[in-house]
Amino acid sequence: MRLLQVLWPTTIGVYFLLLAITISTTDGLNIAITGSSQGIGLEAATRLIAEGHTVYHACRNQERANVAQQESGGGIPMICDLNDFTSIRHFAEQLIKKSTPENGGLDVLCLNAGIAPSTKSIVPKLTKDGYEECIGVNHLGHFLLANLLKDHLLQESSSNSGRIVITASSVHDPEGPGGAVGGKGGATLVIYQVLVLILLLIRIIIQRNYQQCRDGSITYDGGKIYKDSKLCNLLFMREAVKRWGGKNGNDNDKDDGLQILSFNPGFIPSSGLFRAPRADNWLGATAFTIIAGVVGFAVPIEIGGGRLAYMATVNTSKSTSSTDGIIKNGSYFSADVKSKGTTIEDGFDDQTTISMEASNDDIASQLWDISAKIVGV
Repeated sequence: MRLLQVLWPTTIGVYFLLLAITISTTDGLNIAITGSSQGIGLEAATRLIAEGHTVYHACRNQERANVAQQESGGGIPMICDLNDFTSIRHFAEQLIKKSTPENGGLDVLCLNAGIAPSTKSIVPKLTKDGYEECIGVNHLGHFLLANLLKDHLLQESSSNSGRIVITASSVHDPEGPGGAVGGKGGATLVIYQVLVLILLLIRIIIQRNYQQCRDGSITYDGGKIYKDSKLCNLLFMREAVKRWGGKNGNDNDKDDGLQILSFNPGFIPSSGLFRAPRADNWLGATAFTIIAGVVGFAVPIEIGGGRLAYMATVNTSKSTSSTDGIIKNGSYFSADVKSKGTTIEDGFDDQTTISMEASNDDIASQLWDISAKIVGV
């Protein structure tokens, strides 16, 4: 039994890596991934490099970037601290210089990195620019990065069009099973006590609310903040398709716009994202993880990473489960909670419905305008 426990993680990892290599749909892409030093980002980078793609590791610091390069088997280590607008801008400048047409350009930007606050936090951590850290990293940092690289993706992609892949989550939907886990409420930006929309307008208001959290006059809910950040991801995708998706909008047979896709990697309790929740309640988190594994809800990192790698390389004009056989620009991929599928053929597809609020064009437009003012684009 002990030998099986030791060998099983390695065996399943090798199996899914070989499977990913056999189903690779596109050759020789240049792909930038945030958060590729651990979790599904590292797993995806490992698969993509094995398939022959070039990966730019966008990591918080040089140490993490070096780890990503070493453990993934290659790639180009770079620093991109999503907690710091200056670092993001510097990374974008360096990436544009490195991914020249002579070097193959840049085909795909994977907005994958993410953090989850402690559910016990009563005062939010702030980014270097003074914004709540979870929204700052998961949404604002990626929003800035995508804006800085969109033209480069359009101009220097070696494929038909550049692509942005967003690691989202089922927790964005308060009506879904994931939306009921953690935090005191479901994801919404309509009535928000801490940050998004009106409270994001100017830093003075943020600092005022930071003080109100400290004195208890308003409540900071780390669990809800994380859900809201994932809702922001899908609202960003919705508006980005309108602004950057080309002349045909939601149709994917365009030649002048970006492809923007998102996906739900599944519930992966072993990932670094759950570090804070595990620290909050180690016994409860461990018990929940065991139960989720027994009933089949928990997804191995290998599966989540396989899904990210698939999103980066899938041919969007191939046959899908949709009626017309085309993956629509702005699609959100997911699978049944017990599914271990990583491709359209085995149940990981683009027919998942997003929440009502994630489909709200007005909120998406407002969030975009406010975010643009904050990050300065």
